[in-house]
Amino acid sequence: MHIPDGLMDPAVFITGWIVAVAVLAVAIVKVNKTVDEKAVPLMAMLAAGIFLAQMINFPVGFGTTGHLIGAALAVYMLGPLAAMVVMTVILLIQGLVFGDGGLTALGLNILNMAIIAPLTAYGIFTLANRAKWSVPIAAWASVMAAAAACAFELAASYTISGGAYGITGSLAIPAMLGYHAIIGIGEALITGGVIAYLAKVAPETLKRGVPLSMPRRRYVNAALGMAVLFGIGLVLFFMFSAGMGDGLETVMEQAGISEGEPLFGGLLDYGDAFLPALLAGAVGSIAAFILVFLYFRRAGRSTSEE
Repeated sequence: MHIPDGLMDPAVFITGWIVAVAVLAVAIVKVNKTVDEKAVPLMAMLAAGIFLAQMINFPVGFGTTGHLIGAALAVYMLGPLAAMVVMTVILLIQGLVFGDGGLTALGLNILNMAIIAPLTAYGIFTLANRAKWSVPIAAWASVMAAAAACAFELAASYTISGGAYGITGSLAIPAMLGYHAIIGIGEALITGGVIAYLAKVAPETLKRGVPLSMPRRRYVNAALGMAVLFGIGLVLFFMFSAGMGDGLETVMEQAGISEGEPLFGGLLDYGDAFLPALLAGAVGSIAAFILVFLYFRRAGRSTSEE
């Protein structure tokens, strides 16, 4: 669902930047006052895991693929504010390092996947009092909310520009919601499975407000597990999904729009080969871990000193 450069009207993507920066500023100020330094390794590990998971597309039919967003998972484990920050770090790495999503549209991508999706999941978790059964529902709804926001942004761009940008709402809205209703099922299954697994093997990771200090061995095991799953997932991706676009790319194809040259192609272009993609996953996940770890450790130390 990463929006590329050249698709959105300037008025729309500038508005996206303004809203995203404003909401993130509030989230950062608040999360800096509440973060627990002992939970920082878990936050960093979760960021690395979501980054890897987002790289794996799974087929949903109609020549279309989907991938995990991870917003509901992040909210359930970290709360909405920390989830926004973690998701933003992931999107920044994807956009600036690997060129996933346009630089001009990065504000909209953050708004849709790092703000709207987490807030949607948080609303459902709050109404359901964090019941386990609400996890797949929140995961599905978070995907639909992000897709709906993207669809209306496409429609607004088309209307404002007189068809020069965006995609007409009569195509964008039903197509985006239709494809992502199916993609959301994959999100729900993956998120529900991860939470159910953690509830059995590491229930302390799901207890909000409880200081976390897991043994280093658990983090090493988690890192190895993520690496193995990513390798297997990447093999399955190349077997069943390589060459197929995601929901937004399919809608662009239906509208006769080809993705243009990005303003900034990223520092590392891993292309369509297995080994470069494997290396990119390793580099990106390590970068996500380090950035989230350093940021939240600094915030946690500031909190403990007050």
